Amino acid sequence: MTSARTPRARAGTAIVRSSSAPSQGAVAMADLAFVVATVAFFALVVAIAKGVAKL
Repeated sequence: MTSARTPRARAGTAIVRSSSAPSQGAVAMADLAFVVATVAFFALVVAIAKGVAKL
């Protein structure tokens, strides 16, 4: 016979359950922010690479 065990939090952590999911607009803004940050990061890498190539 197997016993059902409830999940327990590790020491120092807490299980937090949200009563409401994030709104669709918040998810879309987070996605947009991620895309903008990713494009900016790669643009910076390209700019640094061009600067190093000139040396």
